[in-house]
Amino acid sequence: MTKILHLDQQPAFTQSAMEKITGFENRILLDDTSKELVLTEIRDAKYVVSGSKKVEEDHFKVASKLHAVVLPSAGYDYIDVESASRHGVYVINSLGANANAVAEMGIGLMLAVARNIPQSYHGVREGQWVDEEIRNKNLGWELTGKTMGLIGLGNIGALVATRAKGFSMQVLCYTKHPSQEREQKFGVQFVSLDELMKQSDFMVICAALNPETLRLIEKEQIDLMKENAFLINIARGKIVDYDALYQALVKNKIAGAGIDVLYTEPPGPKHPFFMLDNVIVTPHLGSRTRDANERVTNMVADEIVRMENGKKPLNAVNQLVD
Repeated sequence: MTKILHLDQQPAFTQSAMEKITGFENRILLDDTSKELVLTEIRDAKYVVSGSKKVEEDHFKVASKLHAVVLPSAGYDYIDVESASRHGVYVINSLGANANAVAEMGIGLMLAVARNIPQSYHGVREGQWVDEEIRNKNLGWELTGKTMGLIGLGNIGALVATRAKGFSMQVLCYTKHPSQEREQKFGVQFVSLDELMKQSDFMVICAALNPETLRLIEKEQIDLMKENAFLINIARGKIVDYDALYQALVKNKIAGAGIDVLYTEPPGPKHPFFMLDNVIVTPHLGSRTRDANERVTNMVADEIVRMENGKKPLNAVNQLVD
């Protein structure tokens, strides 16, 4: 029986997705499974599904039957794609399936940081209510009429831009692929990175992590931001120099930040951001909605069934030579 090895428990396959692969041996590993057991289990797997676990050279070397690594996400920075290609293994992502969920998370973080929603709720639980001190402490900002700066205009960025229009926001965008056609289609204005950092009230990072975006936002760029500006990261932690961001937040050089992604995940209980009142950190759950889970797990199942029927995958990020 063809074996599908699920390296982590989330996202859990929905019933409709699972029904498509009931004829396979589905081996689902616990999240704390040791690397040694993973190496043992992967030896006879034809397909690997990885939501967040790394798949590297050591895995590909022993997985002689492996045909594809299928990801329930758009990002694939945790997979050694070059090694996969050398070993004749497809790496397949689920492009677009999570985009709506992540875009809405971006808008949610903007509202949360601008209006101090988590901090206000924490205060209410401690018995605080509205008085002059609370009013002043939690005096927020509106999104309406403000300027959003988008880094990246892929599936997620395009949806964030569309939703920002509902708040009558001006949307600036920095991308490696600007064009007049894309400006008109998404209602954005393409600008340089420095110009985006200077003008934005809300700077939202939606770009994929790659060599060009690694540490794209460093101290030099953060220093260009307005004092009343917010940085929102719903992409990957390594795009931002978080040490420089921390210093800017401590010194109140910017108003705040909404972070769904960190360098190391999970970060443990003593991350420096947790000591700050002007930061909201969520546990990389931008894509975690019931709706997205339905779409993404069905996309993964469909790709596996497609390959089992002798067809090439639709969303391979690497091209293999027949």
